[in-house]
Amino acid sequence: MQDFPLISVITTYYNSVQLGDFVKSSMNCLLNQTYPNIEFICVNDGSTDSTLEDLLYFEKKDSRVKVYTKKNQKYAQYSKAYGQEKAKGEFIFLFDHDDLIDLNTIEKCYQTFQKHPDLDIVTPIVITKFTDGKVKSIHNIYSEISLDKPFEYRQFSGKKLLADTVGRYDIHIRGLYRNDVFKSHSFAFTEPLLNADEIAERFILEEANMVGNCDAIYTHYIHPDSSAKLLSVRKTDITRTDFLLRQIFKEKKIYEPRKSIFELVAYKNFINAVKIFHHFSDKMSCEEKATQKKRLLESYKALDKQTVKSQFKGIKKIYNSFLLSSFSFILIFYKFKN
Repeated sequence: MQDFPLISVITTYYNSVQLGDFVKSSMNCLLNQTYPNIEFICVNDGSTDSTLEDLLYFEKKDSRVKVYTKKNQKYAQYSKAYGQEKAKGEFIFLFDHDDLIDLNTIEKCYQTFQKHPDLDIVTPIVITKFTDGKVKSIHNIYSEISLDKPFEYRQFSGKKLLADTVGRYDIHIRGLYRNDVFKSHSFAFTEPLLNADEIAERFILEEANMVGNCDAIYTHYIHPDSSAKLLSVRKTDITRTDFLLRQIFKEKKIYEPRKSIFELVAYKNFINAVKIFHHFSDKMSCEEKATQKKRLLESYKALDKQTVKSQFKGIKKIYNSFLLSSFSFILIFYKFKN
């Protein structure tokens, strides 16, 4: 369609039927999008349930659906990277299999590009909901908003938004990307990590000249029984991600203004990783246990302990000062506290 450039929607699926019949729910909102020229890149990440069969059903039903199956590599970064490689659209939209978008979301995002040609990313309003329907938050880039108030267009540089991810995401970006920006960095990060996509997303965000918002709706669901929420030894990956991000942020000279935020979050992630280590230690091989200890020690050494301690007062400051005094002490303390 000459007047409507091709848009690729990438969705990765892993045991999506077993987790909540997400193939049907995602396809029902994607295939009925009002934008007329879309290809749906569906990556089946080695599912062991009937996910592939469901996807093939939709592929036969609609020629816009393109199903790819790859071997499961245990980390979502590789399935997202696979979709990156297959997408041919001038614009690309990354969509989670267990989320929903309004039927005009893709169209509204594209219309915003038409109105503001300097943009590289357009993000819709992000509504975060629990599975019982209760709304946790509604954001449009920065501000928590009310849908009852008039929409306000805003735009920011990618570098500005990147700086506001140091320590925690103070921005809420999901949406439509120009192809060259989205493919500027592969989601297949140099090492496998549970949340490696957070590193790749930041690199991609930095490539964006300007990011704008629109009044389309993306509904993100929090599933308490999803694989991302389940307790796993891989959740210790977060400490490794913090270690790498600290280096990245320092190199980009955006660490210092938000150092206190970053270090407190990194400390909490480290403590949680220690607890997870002890929870699974009996099931680990000697080699795996040594690897995990080495990673935890690396994270402990990298913490800016003075910055962490400065954020506590009274008893809490004394308590956390004792904890931070020694890696061995923290390890032993939480072994018996658990």
